[in-house]
Amino acid sequence: MRILYISYFYPPLGGPAVLRNLKTVKYLSEQGADIHLITVDEIEYAYQDHSLDAQCQEHELIRTPSLDPMALMKKLFRSRKEQSRAIYKHTPERVKLLIRRLYPIDDKIGWLPYLLKAGREVLSRHDIDLIYVSCGPFSAAVGAYLLSQSSGIPFVVEYRDYWTLLSDYDLMGSKLKQALSRSWERRILHTASLLVCATKGIAGDLAREFGQQITPKTFILYNGHDAADFLHLEPARPSAQHFTFSYFGSIYARRSLKHFYQAVEELSREGLLPEHTRIRLYGNFNREVYQEIEASGIKDMIEIMPVLSHDQALYEMQKADALLLLINSSSPKGTLTSKVFEYLRLGRPILAMVPQFGEAAELLRECGIDTICPMESVSGIKSCLSQVLETAFQTQSVSPHLARYERSAQVKALYQRLKKLEMRTDSCANDNRNP
Repeated sequence: MRILYISYFYPPLGGPAVLRNLKTVKYLSEQGADIHLITVDEIEYAYQDHSLDAQCQEHELIRTPSLDPMALMKKLFRSRKEQSRAIYKHTPERVKLLIRRLYPIDDKIGWLPYLLKAGREVLSRHDIDLIYVSCGPFSAAVGAYLLSQSSGIPFVVEYRDYWTLLSDYDLMGSKLKQALSRSWERRILHTASLLVCATKGIAGDLAREFGQQITPKTFILYNGHDAADFLHLEPARPSAQHFTFSYFGSIYARRSLKHFYQAVEELSREGLLPEHTRIRLYGNFNREVYQEIEASGIKDMIEIMPVLSHDQALYEMQKADALLLLINSSSPKGTLTSKVFEYLRLGRPILAMVPQFGEAAELLRECGIDTICPMESVSGIKSCLSQVLETAFQTQSVSPHLARYERSAQVKALYQRLKKLEMRTDSCANDNRNP
């Protein structure tokens, strides 16, 4: 099977979107797929992870220019990298939101003309069976749709997250922009040959909004964990000198640790925290995160740690006495951060500040984690913190339920579904040739 795979996020960039695409391409290739991958050239981004480069298994990699803000910033400050990173990191979120509102569909639409040009060139040079686009950005799905319409080749659209059903999408621009995006989303969902969703909540919400007829052509591909990442992982244990809460990843939009800080501060005043408690945040954080730390009353406990490669992050996760998970209560039910699978695979205690009836909470309970509370509830966090502290030194086990979320097994099932599409397409082509 020859696949034109479209993904804005791919190594050497780092992060969960990159990791998902990398693993999907890797295991599709191992199943026998011939992947021709289009991605963006250099952009300004939170961090790069060159440790992932060795896992890339695409047959052909095409990098294109772009006119989106992150690509333009990289070009404008090519000789002043530190200044570019500082602007990206310290620009207030409200300013970034204002910039995003200026663009139709999304702020990556400046990549679309280059994507279309590269896609047409690939389709002219190779006998492609299928177009696969991983979203967001969702403007890339517009590109996949247009390439499919002009070539007659079926396309698959992957939803790593919500598009217009995102709880705060109404903040992203004018009514005209929202209407345009909703129109494109409907057209893409009804035209795609297969809809791949990162959670069952996303799939269910899309079906309720855009019609149950899309359900039979929906496939759930969780982010999951990759067993290969743990085969040679050097074991590590928490330090006896500290009790460490660790958070890995970004904090953005409506997510915040300020209520957690308040709960920790209250337990500290009540003498209920272990001595030398510390909170470690691993990642690149915006100015609002630093402002919350300054106002927390416990800033001496909080350490901002440098961004780590994926394998280094897994190693450091083992050293936490408890891992922090964060999802705001206004998030849609199907919101499920990718790090939760690796947290669970490592068997460390988890303080899950997530919606109690969302898909993340459902997964955690399935795997035996019940320290779950709303991100915005100081009293709920205090209660769960006390429970974590009571059980943190007990032996933890990895739930057998986690096995079904292993990446390679999931992608193998996806490949079988894609092969059925290929067979159906070939059958239709033969019928057309032999009326």
